[in-house]
Amino acid sequence: MSGLLLVLALGAIAVMAFGHRIGLQPGLAILVAAAGVSFIPGLPRWELEPELILGVVVPPLLYAAALEFSFFSFMRNLRSIIGLGVGLVVATAFLAGHAAAWVLPGLGVSVALVLGAIVGPPDTVTIASHGRELGLTRRVNALLTGESLVNDAAALTMFSVFVAGVAGTETFIDGPVQLFLYSVVVGVLIGMVLGFAATFVRPRLHEPTLETAIGLVLPFAAFFVAEHVHASGVLAVVMAGFSVSMNSVYSDGGFEGHRQEDLDDERYRKRLERRHRIARRLDYRTRLTEGAIWPVVNTLLEAFVFAYTGLQLRFVIEELVDSDEPLGRTLLAGTVILLVVIGIRVAYIMFLFRPSPRREARRARSRELRRKRRVERLMRAGQLRRAEQADQVESRPNRPLGWSEAFLLSWAGMRGIVTLGAAGGIPFALDDGTPFPHRSTIQFLAYFVVIGTLVVQGPTLPLFARWLRIDTTEEDAIAGSELAAARALADEKAPGGYDAQRDAVTMAVVNRVFDDEAARLVLADVDQQEAAAVSRARSTKPAE
Repeated sequence: MSGLLLVLALGAIAVMAFGHRIGLQPGLAILVAAAGVSFIPGLPRWELEPELILGVVVPPLLYAAALEFSFFSFMRNLRSIIGLGVGLVVATAFLAGHAAAWVLPGLGVSVALVLGAIVGPPDTVTIASHGRELGLTRRVNALLTGESLVNDAAALTMFSVFVAGVAGTETFIDGPVQLFLYSVVVGVLIGMVLGFAATFVRPRLHEPTLETAIGLVLPFAAFFVAEHVHASGVLAVVMAGFSVSMNSVYSDGGFEGHRQEDLDDERYRKRLERRHRIARRLDYRTRLTEGAIWPVVNTLLEAFVFAYTGLQLRFVIEELVDSDEPLGRTLLAGTVILLVVIGIRVAYIMFLFRPSPRREARRARSRELRRKRRVERLMRAGQLRRAEQADQVESRPNRPLGWSEAFLLSWAGMRGIVTLGAAGGIPFALDDGTPFPHRSTIQFLAYFVVIGTLVVQGPTLPLFARWLRIDTTEEDAIAGSELAAARALADEKAPGGYDAQRDAVTMAVVNRVFDDEAARLVLADVDQQEAAAVSRARSTKPAE
């Protein structure tokens, strides 16, 4: 088994590299190559336990995305992200499920809803990672990344509820709605608790290897602990990632940003010092190590999932041919579901981001109120220059998406890792031991939708981006000015040491002097500078 896993991983990476070199989508290239291999005569079927697929593949992918995503950007676009990640996924799941039940009446609505939950979430985080290459704006990228964190959680939570309904699993909460709410709330709480616990423990180990090891184990711990109490493991992973990200990078601003008269108060200063001791930062070596490890882990997992799915294709088709459903009607159902999945996203997003002067005026008033409060707080602290910078940042309107950006957002709906993982995660049997109904049909339709969206939307998305020619000059200028301000602040605090630089940048983000995306780049530079300085000091140290 271990040898087969190694061969599968190496082969998938080789195909991914070849596909990237010739301009093919790596996931699609791996899927097609593995599907071809599955038709080799005499090749045995190799299947993993369904729980293993979801429990091993999904947690690290979502955790890494949550670590890298801007929490402030998430909160700034929260309404839109919830609309995309929850509203759109729920609508897609129910419409796709009922469409499948309409074309294939033998499925039944309950089984068809399992399929709907599987094809509901798009793989937007992968698209967002290549957003700048595709010509997408920063706000579209932020929406895609935020959507990926929420929609995977919503879809997989629905998937668990629908599978439990089909399998006849007895739950301690009656009613799917109550079970869904319990799953969401408890999953969020578990993720926050484990995330804060990891944040508290890791900096006190003073050993980068152990700190990194805990970071690697955390997403799996959050997932399985939540699943053990019938909560959403996916939401637990996302919240753990957000907790670690916020508390590891922006955990402590020292005495920066506090009024001098407050600092002169002994009790106030002791409270800050106590918080300073509690909210310790990770060692810079840990952050640099994790920054290098997670992209590698993600690449390996994505390659594995596409390869594993391709190897199942022949056997799924054979089971489908032997089933009662005609193959032609199943292909028709796949086409209908594909059209529903693509069409509902386009219609929903174009409606969600339609021009609305009244809505924009209401949001502008809310932004103005927040701006005044932040500027007044900085003025009271005597930080006139920071107050002026924060005033400029808060005065920038969070402009609505134009129709061209909204269309690109709607077209970036390719299905991928989570859909494939959920399809492989369907139980083999019900609680009474009978085979899960129409398992091969559901898997085939899920694979059909994944391949269809990759073939239809994958190649055309960059073409549409080039054709629409969205002007990002103003957006790039704002991002450049914020990055310059963050670097200037770090340079200003350089004589005080690396921690002084981090403290200043952290408090500037808290006070909204610039965005945390710029701060992340500068903090990463500070980590690299400290690593280089330590390396030089060691190399010049005389031998004893």
